[in-house]
Amino acid sequence: MKPMIKAAGLSLAILSTSFFAQAAEAAQKIGYVATGPVIAQMAQKSNIQEKLRKEFKDQIADVERLKSRLEKGVEKLQRNGELMSDAERTKLQRELQALDADFKLKAKNLQEDQRKRAGEEERKLIQKLQSTITSIAKKEGYDLVLDRQAVLYGSPKDDLSEKVLKAVK
Repeated sequence: MKPMIKAAGLSLAILSTSFFAQAAEAAQKIGYVATGPVIAQMAQKSNIQEKLRKEFKDQIADVERLKSRLEKGVEKLQRNGELMSDAERTKLQRELQALDADFKLKAKNLQEDQRKRAGEEERKLIQKLQSTITSIAKKEGYDLVLDRQAVLYGSPKDDLSEKVLKAVK
């Protein structure tokens, strides 16, 4: 009976070591990147807001001029409205309505154009980030890189955020 127990124990030991060997072979190197803060820093470094402000400065100035004219017209109507004749008051109100419609249309178009351009710039940053992460992962032998938000716990040595930021420069 003892030789059978020894044989069974030996078999179990051999079998369990083969499971550990397979588990070790299946182990993958996994890293993570805090993509939100990295993209924010990339956007700040590339001055996207300033770039967009310069690109749309003429449209912004036009909208601001319209707003100023509209405010002055409303102020004039409030201040002098009672002193004006009905025809003058009606004419000014119609001008203000037309000015308001033009202002709203131009402001909406400006906002839409800025949103589209900001989206384009953000997509460029995301593509650059993706290619940088892929490059670092291949170079350092990572099998999988996750976003930091998807990781409940990760060793600080597997945080690739700083490496990605340095590589993006």
